[in-house]
Amino acid sequence: MAVLSTTTTAYISRQNFCKGASKNSNVVLTSVASFASKQRGFYIRSSSDGAAETAATEVADSDNYIEVPGGPPSLISALNVERALRGIPITDVDHYGRLGIQRRSSYEEVAVAYKNKVEEILNQGLDEAEVREKMELLKESYTILYSRDERRMYDWSLARSEKPDRYMWPYEVDFTPTAPPPPQEPEDEGPTRLVGYFAMAWLILAVALSVTLNR
Repeated sequence: MAVLSTTTTAYISRQNFCKGASKNSNVVLTSVASFASKQRGFYIRSSSDGAAETAATEVADSDNYIEVPGGPPSLISALNVERALRGIPITDVDHYGRLGIQRRSSYEEVAVAYKNKVEEILNQGLDEAEVREKMELLKESYTILYSRDERRMYDWSLARSEKPDRYMWPYEVDFTPTAPPPPQEPEDEGPTRLVGYFAMAWLILAVALSVTLNR
């Protein structure tokens, strides 16, 4: 009877363990399936949201591109640097000649020349298309010569193309003069002179009193 009881208990325990394991496996599979479906739904929703945002961004970009035209292209690029290093001009446009100024002109002179050229074009009585074309050319030259980095790149290209056998750094051709410091106001020497006279009077008085007391 003891052997039978032990065998029965072992069988029942094994049967309960199998049932428990089966339930646990079902719970695990259900959880995994639920988690996978949730994860799959999250990624799908995120992907659709991203597509919507991308489409909205493309529309916004196209609208901005149409409404706000870009300025002249920048001269600073890897291709232009390579051309300047080889002594090849990066452009055939004489921006200084277009504005009618010298290469060593200051930024203030560039702005004044641009303003004068604009007034000159407006007073020529040209039609709208010709005015717009000439204004775009002036704007290109003004943008390049009024920007420190763009102008340095342009001057460096001019110097390298003029002397391709002699290498020079971009900062060596920075001919732009710096603005002179404002003149200093003449120092008012009146208060300083009064202080000197006052100190001298005190010194004389002290010497006189010292001599008088020593007597």
